[in-house]
Amino acid sequence: MSDSDTDPEEELFHLAAEHVARQTSSLASADLLLLYGYYKQATEGSCEEPSPGLLQLRARSKWQAWRSLGKMSQSKARQSYVRKLEELQPNWREKRKPGWVVHSIESAPLEDQRADSEKTPFDHVKENNLERLRELLAPGDLAKLDEHGMALIHWATDRNAVEIIRFLVHSGASVDQRDAEQQTPLHYAASCGHLEALRCLLELRANLELCDSDGQTCYDVADDEQICQVLRTERERLSGSAS
Repeated sequence: MSDSDTDPEEELFHLAAEHVARQTSSLASADLLLLYGYYKQATEGSCEEPSPGLLQLRARSKWQAWRSLGKMSQSKARQSYVRKLEELQPNWREKRKPGWVVHSIESAPLEDQRADSEKTPFDHVKENNLERLRELLAPGDLAKLDEHGMALIHWATDRNAVEIIRFLVHSGASVDQRDAEQQTPLHYAASCGHLEALRCLLELRANLELCDSDGQTCYDVADDEQICQVLRTERERLSGSAS
């Protein structure tokens, strides 16, 4: 196909995908997951791949984001991808640069460059800014879930921010706080492979046996051997104390 025959919709989609690939550090995990689903639908069509195993939590999340789009056309997926990016970053076209980077949702997101006065406690947790969090935190913030269905302590665990986890629990947050999927911070630490956060939560007496909405405990979602070993040791210790 010659340059003059290039489909404008497809060209815009690829430019958007290039931009997102460079911006994974400035987009939230939930938004990147949605974009991933649109990207796969746009480039490969409907998901016909088998579901990853139950213990492959990240792979399952990506598969579900794609699979949930059903029979959406590739054209609609391209449009949805661009529309979502424009919702998140209205000025993205002004910031794009040439080049192609592999599309990924694995990079840890950082927050955007808003003025500090506009940021919320959630933003400061995501940025691992304990000093500002201490200044802004109100009692009502501790149990609140954001638009992603996560509480402050879930974001702190997602960031492996041990000092913030301790601060939140000492301020009154539940170490077993549930998110919208009934996952506790231990589920996050186990599935993300955050050993420091995991040990911190265990020190704070987090409950290993709580199940999420899929009936899985933190042990079920762990896929790192060191994480599994720590959990096994803690289970054995608790069993010995109870006997």
